[in-house]
Amino acid sequence: MKHLLDWPVYVLIRLFLFLIGRMPAILAYRFCEVLARLVFLLDRKHCSIGLINLSIAFPEQNESWRKKVLRDSFVQISHQLVELSRLPRTSAEQLRSKIDYEPGRGLENYLKARSYNKGVLFITGHVSAWELLPLAHASHGFPLSFTVRDLDNKWLNGWIKKLRSRDGNQALSKQNSMRAILRALKEGKDVGFLIDQNVQRKEGVFASFFGRPASTISAVALLARRTGTPVVPGFIYPDRTRGRYRIRFYPPLMVDAGNDEQTDVRQSTAQFNRYLEEIIREYPHCWLWGHRRFQDQPDGADIYHWTR
Repeated sequence: MKHLLDWPVYVLIRLFLFLIGRMPAILAYRFCEVLARLVFLLDRKHCSIGLINLSIAFPEQNESWRKKVLRDSFVQISHQLVELSRLPRTSAEQLRSKIDYEPGRGLENYLKARSYNKGVLFITGHVSAWELLPLAHASHGFPLSFTVRDLDNKWLNGWIKKLRSRDGNQALSKQNSMRAILRALKEGKDVGFLIDQNVQRKEGVFASFFGRPASTISAVALLARRTGTPVVPGFIYPDRTRGRYRIRFYPPLMVDAGNDEQTDVRQSTAQFNRYLEEIIREYPHCWLWGHRRFQDQPDGADIYHWTR
């Protein structure tokens, strides 16, 4: 019964994206921004979660500042909707024209990682128009595989998976993806991971994030340690002109086998989180604050209990 509405929901979403995709860009952005501000006013659940997260990340800021950042983050998500609505008609050349690399912290760091001849493990987060990051990188001639959680709606999942798999990219379902990941690395290919969501304890380790333990995926550090593959933190962020973006790649990181594996993985994962922290502090309105990032805690505490 729960899947009876999947098809009509899919049709409505595709119709909505089709309509805003045919609007003039300035009108599409403004329309979606109005919708985003309306959702901000009505979505009390995710606003409450977002304000809890913001109080953890920015305890020095007042409530008014946090609410503004949270509202702006809803608006930023609406910008990604506009970008997604236009992707089916956007060529690789057009992507390259609107998304470039940050000078000094961009393509040169990726190429340095490639010089190890072992492929690259990318780490990123739900920052700005994150769906555009692998597509833009592939449009410059550097396709990659990346792990994603399948959507419950099979129609939407099939559509977004096709959209994500442009220009040589490969979207891998999180479930049972390890064999494909290892094969890609063995062939010297690149694999990307989103590391900013809470994971089950069996899938991660507790690593500091904004000064608080956060259950973080451990697979990246494990793969890097066991295969010697370099890790590149990479993020996309908005440029000064609306609709334009830049990609930042930090210098490659190596996970050396120095201590016992568990210690190495925990320390490296905490290091990965620090890069995510850095970009969020620089662009706080660009992160997805409404996710229960600190849901699992070592002591079992539930800091989101009153948002349910």
